[in-house]
Amino acid sequence: MENELILEVKDLGNIVVRLEPALSPLTYARLGKSLPTRANAIRYSQVVLIPLDLGPVSEGKRTSLRPYEVGYWVKKRSLVIALGNVDLGEQVNVLGYVINGTELLSKLNGGYSIKLSIK
Repeated sequence: MENELILEVKDLGNIVVRLEPALSPLTYARLGKSLPTRANAIRYSQVVLIPLDLGPVSEGKRTSLRPYEVGYWVKKRSLVIALGNVDLGEQVNVLGYVINGTELLSKLNGGYSIKLSIK
């Protein structure tokens, strides 16, 4: 598996996430097995949620993300992209960070279909 997650947003363009497998190796492996797939993005306050059930995988002790960090929110069974500093109050397995397309994140107000794949 390569180290870039491509979020292809219909009618907008691509968001590229640099994956860091060492941060959450089990979550990273499960992500690779679940792709490619499609999901709808949901923007909620300072996060973008992408429903994706990777199961109840527990890695790390973080409950917060820095701007443009990407993680797997265990309780919500979703990928989450932080738009600012956010404290989720629940465990998140950090997967990497957005390296391209940050300007598109603010346009994801809900209902956008996203194709997720690994490059």
